[in-house]
Amino acid sequence: MSSKDEQHVDQEQVIEVERRLGTVKDPELVGYVDAIGQALALHSPRRDVSYHFQVVEMDEPEAFALPGGHIFVSRGLLIVANSEAELAGVIGHEIGHVAARHAAQQDAHVKTLGLSSLLSDLLSGGAPEQNPNEPISGSFVLRYARNQEREADRIGLDIATATGVDPSGLGAFLRTLDQLSRLHEGYSEPQTYFSTHPADQERIIEATTRAQEEKWRSSERTPLREWGPGRPVATSRAEFLAHLDGIAIGRPASEGVFDGDRFLHPDMGFSQQFPDGWKLLNLSDQVVGISPRHDAVVMLQLDSRGTDPVAAAHAYAEREGLALNSEISLDLGGLPAFRARALVPTSFGRIPAEITWIAHRDMIFRLVAGVEPGTLRSYEGLLRKFSHGFRPLTAEDRAHITELRLRIAQARPGETLAELSSRTHNQWDAAYTAVANGLAPGAPLAAGEPIKIAVREPYAPAPAPDRTEPASAPAPQPGDDAR
Repeated sequence: MSSKDEQHVDQEQVIEVERRLGTVKDPELVGYVDAIGQALALHSPRRDVSYHFQVVEMDEPEAFALPGGHIFVSRGLLIVANSEAELAGVIGHEIGHVAARHAAQQDAHVKTLGLSSLLSDLLSGGAPEQNPNEPISGSFVLRYARNQEREADRIGLDIATATGVDPSGLGAFLRTLDQLSRLHEGYSEPQTYFSTHPADQERIIEATTRAQEEKWRSSERTPLREWGPGRPVATSRAEFLAHLDGIAIGRPASEGVFDGDRFLHPDMGFSQQFPDGWKLLNLSDQVVGISPRHDAVVMLQLDSRGTDPVAAAHAYAEREGLALNSEISLDLGGLPAFRARALVPTSFGRIPAEITWIAHRDMIFRLVAGVEPGTLRSYEGLLRKFSHGFRPLTAEDRAHITELRLRIAQARPGETLAELSSRTHNQWDAAYTAVANGLAPGAPLAAGEPIKIAVREPYAPAPAPDRTEPASAPAPQPGDDAR
């Protein structure tokens, strides 16, 4: 690809990342990550792109680079990183992929535009069926060849060295992921950085050895130099962890939570019942349920502003070129609604669907229930129940809305990790807590040592901003549909 092609793909995918995954809105956290990235980017061997760094709303430890210089690290990656050097090592590695133009070498036009086919894969039993836990973000992430990974390692190490960051960070982070992988042995392993950036023991050892050699060479050149954080960043592990304090573990409740099969959205004030036993996905722009046989799908979407579901339905039909039939106005639990059937255009072709528009709090919600052709009759009752499952949030619902947050606890003199976990009501088990903190499970804790823990807290909505949009709700876009 030409540089112009790379920029085109990059801009398309930035929109999709923000639309489908969502990005973390914490300006202090994002600013911290961007400060690290910009300091590293000053030493990138490729200078014809502008580098941008963002945190993506993804639970799994993952990072990826788009070919035009947009680099994303996941919220889950920040949670398991144990030092600024580790985070800088990952970011430097991703800059290395951009600098070496690895996406262009892999025909990124094909490999980075696969998101639109994800639901088709799920419904047809495609690639995600082989790994049911592969997250929605997989389509954004290239699977690099091992020689490309090593080249990105080398470039990233050189960048870290030039920036003044300990170059052993990447090797340390890869060892942490290796330990996390071992915790999942025998279980369906969630996607991690290893899934998209192949790493074996040889690569981990190579990254660690090269970092040690570079540190030795640097000490020979500048004997008094102390390896540590670079210019814009934390001066200690405690300061690094302070930047992470309060990160949501799992999607923040402001974007809605599942209580069993019921989806609760505290800021928008509604709940929606999904079919029992279906695969459920809380995406940035919609909530999706997929049947066990992958032959039916239900989707909850924000359609538009307003109070007239009939007008919203006709506007949607005109926009999408749909012919609505079996139209009927309804009252669903005191909420005005409108239902129709249509062949709905999606990324996996037109499917027979029943669509219900419901007005609530000056917003129109669209409930789409679609099936593979020829299976509507077998799902008709279940899909009708889905359309009746929308209702305003109750006080009892709100009492069930909690979220896990990363918190930093201080170890007391003589305290063990198990004792600290019990005292702080840590929700992680002992093995995961140890790995997430870079500790051996039985290792003694130093007094005052900062330890990452997971704490379940009641959801406290942020103060309402001075705007017309509902808090945390994506602004409805024309064409916000199953595609």
